[in-house]
Amino acid sequence: MDKMGRAILAHLARDARITWQELGRQVHLTGQAVAVRVQQMMDNGTIRRFTVVRGDLRNYFITVFMDTSRFDEFESFLQAREEVERASKVAGEGCYHLVLACEDDAALEIFTRDLLRYGRYKVSSEMRRVKG
Repeated sequence: MDKMGRAILAHLARDARITWQELGRQVHLTGQAVAVRVQQMMDNGTIRRFTVVRGDLRNYFITVFMDTSRFDEFESFLQAREEVERASKVAGEGCYHLVLACEDDAALEIFTRDLLRYGRYKVSSEMRRVKG
């Protein structure tokens, strides 16, 4: 991704409701050129989805230690769960790192009960967000 693409993404991350014209003024492009660049980023997968972040949800960080090699099945399980905000296959501690957004500990318990089909896990919770 070039410098212009990174600048557009940075502005969208700060204010996703900005108009193409205003964003264009900030990055020195026309509004139409910005719209084309954003569409290209959507087409190539750089921008995959738009989300609404609810302030009443708690974030949990889960490290998954797989007891099985059914990675495709596990990844399908993650894709189907709306409370999974992010999931990454990792090298290092664990096999996957997840960011889960739940209303409360009861919702976390339901998710982790289902997670046991695939392996063990370690959960940390967000105390307070310092950036982003």
